Amino acid sequence: MAIFVCDLHMHSAVSPCAENDMTPGNMVSMALLNGLDVIAITDHCCARNCEAAVACSEFLKKEHGSAPLVIPGMEVEVAEGFHVLGLFPDVKTALEFEDYWTAHRPKIKNRVDIFGNQYVMNDDDEIVEEIENLLSTGSEISMIELYEKLDQMGAAAIPAHIDKDSYSMVASLGTVPEEWKGRLLEVSRRCNLPEFWEKHPELQGYHYIVDSDAHQLPDIADPGYSLKLPLEKNENLDARTFVNALRDLMRK
Repeated sequence: MAIFVCDLHMHSAVSPCAENDMTPGNMVSMALLNGLDVIAITDHCCARNCEAAVACSEFLKKEHGSAPLVIPGMEVEVAEGFHVLGLFPDVKTALEFEDYWTAHRPKIKNRVDIFGNQYVMNDDDEIVEEIENLLSTGSEISMIELYEKLDQMGAAAIPAHIDKDSYSMVASLGTVPEEWKGRLLEVSRRCNLPEFWEKHPELQGYHYIVDSDAHQLPDIADPGYSLKLPLEKNENLDARTFVNALRDLMRK
């Protein structure tokens, strides 16, 4: 059993709402400076900056002896109108899920002047592509369909920032419905859990993570948020092992 210092929700420059300096290298380096053990790159409907972030982490580990573990992830909006984090065991699985998700959401051209750029980058923080269709759109996929798909792919499904008044499961549905089988929830860093539980006593039995939802470098968690898991903290820890531990929490 070990305590991991984490930030499992942050957006890179491919998310239109994120700053352009949220490059893979900058994000991993900032996480290292902030003393984080594990981070997740969770862009809207896109996993294409995850590979570069993983490569940056591996480079830092080789050159400097330490680096945060990078979990490939994605933030999506289900048909019910709230956001869910998907955390994946590897980049390949994350990209396969991106293909699936893209096929089930509207194709609307991005207005850079309104929404911002959507930059895919390599591990040298160079722009290799700008995605044309807007990424921050919803989907026709229901929450149950999403949960089943993520579970089938060996990923963790976590309702995002459930304490917020918009784009959260609680804001949309009033609570966590029985149909949602996961027992792991995310709250924002500003959430006071005792006060939240006063409003929603039925949610006290769940497991919780706290994340930054960073869209700019200064917002990456400093210090990070503690997460106790039945794992050893060592250099051999990989994304699959970490995600499997989260999946175990989902089921408890």
